[in-house]
Amino acid sequence: MTLYSPLQTLEEAIKDISALVMKEKAMLDQVVDVYNNSPTYLVTENHGSVDEYKYFLYPFKGMTLVDSRLYSHLGKFLARMVPKETEVIVSIEADGIGIAHFVGAERALPVVISKHFHYNVPHVEFTQHAGYHKRRMYLPTVIEGKKVAIVDCMVSTGGTVRGLIEATESIPGTEITGIFCVNDKNNYGVREKTICGYPYKYLIDARVGENNKVEAGWSWDLRKTFWEVMDEQFYTLTEQCSTFSNVSRRGYQVGSIIVDAEKFEILAWGFRRGNMHAEQDAISMLKHNCPDWETRRLTLYSTMEPCSYRNDEGQHPCAEYVSLLKNCKWVIIGSKDMADEKISGEGIKYLVSKG
Repeated sequence: MTLYSPLQTLEEAIKDISALVMKEKAMLDQVVDVYNNSPTYLVTENHGSVDEYKYFLYPFKGMTLVDSRLYSHLGKFLARMVPKETEVIVSIEADGIGIAHFVGAERALPVVISKHFHYNVPHVEFTQHAGYHKRRMYLPTVIEGKKVAIVDCMVSTGGTVRGLIEATESIPGTEITGIFCVNDKNNYGVREKTICGYPYKYLIDARVGENNKVEAGWSWDLRKTFWEVMDEQFYTLTEQCSTFSNVSRRGYQVGSIIVDAEKFEILAWGFRRGNMHAEQDAISMLKHNCPDWETRRLTLYSTMEPCSYRNDEGQHPCAEYVSLLKNCKWVIIGSKDMADEKISGEGIKYLVSKG
């Protein structure tokens, strides 16, 4: 068995988290590649809401050999967007079924599917009027009185989801917590943040471009959610760094790490040692080990807010050191400096004042 020193263990943890972050990002980038390679064609004379509908083959329709793990991966991120109070996931056949079940499984919630046959269960009828077809659908009323999230594969013209919203609203006591889709196809109007007054979030921007090729990329919602997931990973590492810190006279330990905010690369880490504070230690490592640090967009994590005051002669407050990193736009902290009421929150105020 290989025995590691404490610092070697920390370095192993840094490698593990770095590898995990890169894997998560690579899978999402692979999804975008799959979209960009989707075939397209024009649908005409289809009784839909658009005479000449620019269609692309939804990558997870089951018509191509796409790795199912990518779909599951998307479900994990979409599930994080669904409000906590949601009790049921509602979707519509056929392409909504897959993502609805991935989201439902991630959140341990039941899934109810609107289908083109009612199977003799209590239901409400509605018309699905998509951009390229129209049909009668049936939504089970078993969701009566529940808080439901509508999850689907795609919003294009919005006809399908509006029909599903109206059907859901017609069931007494049922509340809609939001609309959540894998991709938004904005060939038919600029999408708002709400649909029929309900919050709308999605993972992938995808449209058919002028050259009849799919143009896809991460949505703002996905970027935000991805950073939330990564923040959790990076902050866990920051806490691990703090365990190497000496204990202050007020009884706390502090750790800090610095990350490239665009490449999600861990550039430096530090902890309180002697008169050197954790953020100061991490910044010193950054400047020593990363020659191009001034060209990077940075995020700094610390288990405690950077200090706004130092007793040590010749030392500047860490909030000042951090503010001098002009390319550091985000500072994530675990807590205020609760050990000293006089300066608690002052480091945060200082950083905010410096932009």
